[in-house]
Amino acid sequence: MGRDVTAALRARCHGLSAGIFAANAADLGASVTGLAGWGGDLVHFDVMDGVFVPQITAGAAFVAALGAGMLRDVHLMVASPARHVAAFARAGADLISVHAEAPDAAEALVALRQAEADLARPILAGLAVMPGTPLESLGPLLALRPDLILVLAVDPRNSAPADLDLANQRLRLLREMTKDFAPLLAIDGGVTTKTIALAAATGPDVIVSGSAIFGATDPAAAFAALAEGWARGRAECAGGADA
Repeated sequence: MGRDVTAALRARCHGLSAGIFAANAADLGASVTGLAGWGGDLVHFDVMDGVFVPQITAGAAFVAALGAGMLRDVHLMVASPARHVAAFARAGADLISVHAEAPDAAEALVALRQAEADLARPILAGLAVMPGTPLESLGPLLALRPDLILVLAVDPRNSAPADLDLANQRLRLLREMTKDFAPLLAIDGGVTTKTIALAAATGPDVIVSGSAIFGATDPAAAFAALAEGWARGRAECAGGADA
């Protein structure tokens, strides 16, 4: 895979990734169209199997049907991601994140690289990490040099509230732990128009938000406020680094 092509995909993977399954299930297509009209470029698909996490959402067919021309960001919250990554790659996913807590996480990351080679197009390999997973346990997975690390601020397996302060601390540590290959970093969970500044405090490349957008009375205004908050936070972080 050419470095320039992969670098171009990495360059697109910045900003607000909108969780589309928080939208009206009967009108997902219109919600994606609206997102594109607001200037959104990242569509986030939370894929849940009812085993790894209690909820059940949707599969690869939805990824194939939604978000053409946008960056399709797939978050696999499934028990055996290695069995599923190829299907989501064929469906058009540009970024696929698998969970560090899945027993076949390493196999899934390897399968992702194979799917990228088979399809002859760049696909970013992501590693998602639950709030309670010790970062020191990630060594073997980080050795596979994922393109993105998704730090969860909330554990969908329980009802504990989001902890963005903890997520920021973990993101900061992961940035240091991975400085030799510098993956993109993302935060997911508990991000609203009121908390976006906190989510952006450590300069993540991507912030995921769903219900704060599509559950709002004015989704377009909510998206704009969140995107502006991310951009402002990134600018402040960059200014602090230059100071």
